[in-house]
Amino acid sequence: MHIVISGRGTIWPDPVPQAHTPPSGPAFTVGSFDGEAVLGRRTAQYNHRSAQLAMVACGRALDDAGLRVTDENRDRIGVTLGTAAGSVTGMVEFGMDTFSQPRPHMVAAAKSSHCVLSSPAGAAAIVYGLRGANATVTAGPATGLAVLRHAVVMLRAGHTDAVLAAASEEFTGPTSWLARAARGQQVQGEGAAAFVLEGRDSARAAGRKALAAVAAVGVRAVAGFSAGQFTDSLARALGRAGVSAPEVSAVAFRHTGVHEVDEAQRSGLVQALPEARQVSDEERIGDCYSAHALLQLAGLLDEATLPAVIVAADPDGLLSVAVLKGVPE
Repeated sequence: MHIVISGRGTIWPDPVPQAHTPPSGPAFTVGSFDGEAVLGRRTAQYNHRSAQLAMVACGRALDDAGLRVTDENRDRIGVTLGTAAGSVTGMVEFGMDTFSQPRPHMVAAAKSSHCVLSSPAGAAAIVYGLRGANATVTAGPATGLAVLRHAVVMLRAGHTDAVLAAASEEFTGPTSWLARAARGQQVQGEGAAAFVLEGRDSARAAGRKALAAVAAVGVRAVAGFSAGQFTDSLARALGRAGVSAPEVSAVAFRHTGVHEVDEAQRSGLVQALPEARQVSDEERIGDCYSAHALLQLAGLLDEATLPAVIVAADPDGLLSVAVLKGVPE
């Protein structure tokens, strides 16, 4: 079964980082985003920023694909949504309420959904009336490609006919504290990207244009990083995709902030794909962490640079690779 992307929706951070209070420093944020204005007050008040970003990106992907949700197909359209940890802001605010609000109620029960990791995936399904398989994926900076992997598995297993594959990353005071503690001094970013994935035949039958084929995607645990780990993973993915290294136009990656891993990544990419243009995007969007890889995928589609490869490494021991290629008319 050939899996294609037939729609995309993105929310990009502003191209110039904005100053924020310590400890975050400058960050690439979506300054113009107003969840209440886009989604309505009723929906926005029960969903934090990461869920709002995801919902809007998913709606844009459905519109881009021209995929209309009806009673006939809503049970066969699923959602696979990636997140670093749900809404950290929602968890922090809920926790603070337990100390600051008066007894006996202390916390607003409606806010408890902000503490659940899967709330953005549920919110996206609810707002668009999708009843297909619903899943949340969290894999650090490898989240975006893990989302693609999960969506492909769902489609090939026949659990759904189409999947919204998405990831979002919010920037707030609590998330900036967490990022600084966990990832060091990288300039943070926020945003969201969503894609409609379905079978090639299904897209053709519905008259939807395939933007790209997900030719191969893999996520695997590794015990330490070396240039050889990257070259081996790239060779496997390219082999499964039926794409030779000289054909690859661009390879997108994210700097991890860990010198040994970044050096192994740099060396591995040069060895495996010496002719491919390297794209890191951090000077344009910052470090969007869990949403970084899918935003890079959207950027590669915008530039029509296919075949293309996306690499995402998690210093804690995950290495993921995806290969995208064009689809003949």
